[in-house]
Formats: sequence, structure tokens, C-alpha cells
Amino acid sequence: MTEERGDVQELSDFELVVYETVAEIDKGGGAAGIEDLTRLIERPEEDIWAALSHLVSANHLHSTAKGFVLGPHDWAP
Repeated sequence: MTEERGDVQELSDFELVVYETVAEIDKGGGAAGIEDLTRLIERPEEDIWAALSHLVSANHLHSTAKGFVLGPHDWAP
């Protein structure tokens, strides 16, 4: 069974920045917390939460107890 993801072309430029930042942290074995994201992206927390919400609802990211990690993807680490 495969998990459905939203179309990446539906993401805004800012949502792609948030996704790529989470991906960098995830590939290092971590999970991205909101503090990490606001420090690295330097945008208002409200903007980052909105992007995270859309990315999670589109199944590009997953929310865990430790922070945000990548959802299903078809590229190798």
C-alpha cells in the first residue's frame, strides 16, 4: 500500500524552503522543531506553522513527538 502525497507543483516557494530545511535536518537523523525552523529560515513563526500545516496535510512531512520529518518520498538519502 502506498501513501498518497500532494503534487509538489502545488507548493509555494516558501513551502519548498520549509520542506528543504526539514529534509536537511531529517537526512542528518534529526527531526525539525519549530525553534530550529524559525532560526534557520528567519521568517515569522506563523508563516512557518502555516507552511508546515500544508506540508503535513499534503503528506510531504510528518509530525512526530520530536518534530517534523519527511513523509514518503521516492528518492534515496
